[in-house]
Amino acid sequence: MSSADVGRAATSPIPTVGDRRELTPASTWVDDILDRAPAKLPLCAVVVGTPGSGRTGLLKAVHERLRGLDVPVSVGMSSTDVPAGTMVVLADDLHTWPGDLVARMATMVDAGTIQLVATTEPRETDQVLRRVLDLARRSGTLLELGAMSTADVLTHAARTGLTLTPATASQIRRRCGGARTVVTAALLSIREAAAAAAPGEPVDEMAVVERVARDRHHRLLRGLDPTTLSVLALASVRAPLDPESLAETLDVPRDAAVGALDRARGSGLLRGADVFVSSAREPLHAVLGNRRLDELRRTSAAVRLRATELTADDALHAAESGVEDPRLVDALLEGAADATAARAVVLLRAADRVEPGRDDVRLLMAQRALASGDIDGAGAVADARLESADPGENGIEHWVGVAAVVAAHRGLGSHAADLYRWLGSDNVAAETLSAVTALLAVGDRTAASAIAAVGDGQPPVGVRAVRSLAIRGLLASVGGTDDGGPGDGVDLVVRGLAAAVPSRSGPAATRTLHAAVALALNSGDVHAARTLRAAAGESAAGALLEAEIALSSGDLESVTRLLPTAESIGMVDRLRVHAIRLGLARRNGDVPALTALWPEGLSLLAATEVDLYLLRPLAEFWQAAARLADTASIDRYITAADRLLDALDNPVTWSAPWHFAGVRAAVIARDAEFAAERQRRLDATTAQHARASGLATAARTWSALTFEQAGNITDDRVAGAVSALRSNGLIWEAVHLAGIAGLHAADPSAAADLLETARSVDADRRRPRPVDGLLTDREAEVARELLQGFTYREIGARLFISAKTVEHHVSRIRRRLDAGSRSELMSALRAAGYS
Repeated sequence: MSSADVGRAATSPIPTVGDRRELTPASTWVDDILDRAPAKLPLCAVVVGTPGSGRTGLLKAVHERLRGLDVPVSVGMSSTDVPAGTMVVLADDLHTWPGDLVARMATMVDAGTIQLVATTEPRETDQVLRRVLDLARRSGTLLELGAMSTADVLTHAARTGLTLTPATASQIRRRCGGARTVVTAALLSIREAAAAAAPGEPVDEMAVVERVARDRHHRLLRGLDPTTLSVLALASVRAPLDPESLAETLDVPRDAAVGALDRARGSGLLRGADVFVSSAREPLHAVLGNRRLDELRRTSAAVRLRATELTADDALHAAESGVEDPRLVDALLEGAADATAARAVVLLRAADRVEPGRDDVRLLMAQRALASGDIDGAGAVADARLESADPGENGIEHWVGVAAVVAAHRGLGSHAADLYRWLGSDNVAAETLSAVTALLAVGDRTAASAIAAVGDGQPPVGVRAVRSLAIRGLLASVGGTDDGGPGDGVDLVVRGLAAAVPSRSGPAATRTLHAAVALALNSGDVHAARTLRAAAGESAAGALLEAEIALSSGDLESVTRLLPTAESIGMVDRLRVHAIRLGLARRNGDVPALTALWPEGLSLLAATEVDLYLLRPLAEFWQAAARLADTASIDRYITAADRLLDALDNPVTWSAPWHFAGVRAAVIARDAEFAAERQRRLDATTAQHARASGLATAARTWSALTFEQAGNITDDRVAGAVSALRSNGLIWEAVHLAGIAGLHAADPSAAADLLETARSVDADRRRPRPVDGLLTDREAEVARELLQGFTYREIGARLFISAKTVEHHVSRIRRRLDAGSRSELMSALRAAGYS
């Protein structure tokens, strides 16, 4: 479609609805001209638009309509022309006219000598042209043609006989830069391609659009002057476009740089905040040439290097341009420290290209790659660094820490322990907590204790003190210190980890939190587990911990909502997620789901080593296998777990829940002999620990209900078992046991009492509890402020955070509480106990 056709379409007979005409801005603009021109009224009408907006077509349409009215028209005007009488002067592309002639025309319009109808590209700094635009603005006959919207594209497509989805229309609009004539040509080309295609043969609409847009952009760019082309090239590589930088980069006076930027914006190839239209990138390279583009990138980067402050973006741009300067590395490192994990990796890779081999750059690169989920990338960098390393090298412990976390994520706990053994206790330094965590995972209490003892005698400064608390707690859980019983170990770990800021330590701290939460759950301390989970912050790792806590405490309604939906970053996390799904299916009695999940579960087990912190997930596998009558498939993993616990002398914190799960698996499988064997192990483990012995009592009661005469089991015995399970945090098991006992009771009255006990325990589980893991501490603060009626801005001011941060917190609260509207959110918060 030609520009004249577009103009005719824009001013074609206006559609009617009843007796009322629906006016468009273009038709109103034309009507104003047709009213004023014949009456010899003052007239200065200007349409402003980028190339392809249809402005020339509108001017031609006005010309035809004026000729039909016998109005004298002059197409253009020379510097010597003096129109006879009042005449309408048509001036297309006024931005290309000599400035003195435009000024003269403005004077004549002011004097009433001529009437002017003109078109122009947008210009912000051309003072002469601005005078004409001001005249048009004052008379209300200034028309600005903006880029097309997606709705406009859909409307044009319908008129062309095409049916597009909004998504396709949006892509067409973006690739055509919103230019009306380009969109129209693209739509017509799509229609022609569809007509030429064989019946049933699909048309690649985007390929057609890209061809049309590429050709148009190529023609447009060929007509631009070199300086304007250079400005567009700099915009395409995100270089600074301020006048001073442009002038220095292009080696032109400041005024020339300002004018070139004005022309670049008027071309329609810069959108919004001077963002280059991506579909014009390839044509720009073809017209300008890659050599000139690279030259501009390097020059721009050198200019920014001379600035007083070098931002991370400037440094990245310079590095990508091939500039080699040590200052770039410092700026990139500084930017990476505060960036998201994914962006930090980009900045650090650029720093490594500028100054290859810097240990601090590559270490941070490996750490941030690990945080972003790039396990293989982090492992490759760490392996390359450690290949020829010496344990005594300064800072080598941090590289060992990265490699150990990679190994742990891959399910290779023995490799992680070997790394710390190679490093040696004298060289561990700040990695002591990670080292102890890794060594205890594989049952090496001796090496863990040796590393823990290295810090004795050093000043108990803050970081070292809280790390020491966590280490002592972990060692206490396996009998490696004299810090008291299992409960004391949990308290030490909670105080140590809750006082630290694990999110700053990355995945290594997450591994320790996983161990600590498992310890707390094994001890029956759900509150401690929730406190530790809160230390993980808003992350996939934190969500996984929260799901494990919900499953353990019997909050089945929350498990599915809390379970991370994104693919986990390592083999161990995938195993833990799968164990939760198996546990949820088993508790819901969903055998088909168990059957469907089981094959993948066996594959995950085969790829993962058994370690101390995976005993709880493995226990879920064990009971699921019993339900599916397939324990033979996991016998070797059960044996490996038993050996691990034997190596640690069966510490009660870890052994009691494991052997209890064994009794439960035997009960589910109806294997009385195996249940008796596991019961003996459980009794031996818990004999000296009053709270843990309750698990043995509960397990014995469960076996009796299954393998003996249920009517001989007294109500008091069942009540004691239920109480023991509740005190160990096993609420779902307590409800289940009470229910089974009630169904088997011979006395109706006793049965009713037991079923009521089951209902009572279940009701306690379902009762909303404020804070305590439902929301983080910060989210709870925001929730309370919301309930008091404060706005996001007011909450931000009260909590010393930004309104945007408040908005993010509220979004997460909505997801946690599954609340849609504001009223639902408020109701859910009140129901959860917040006030």
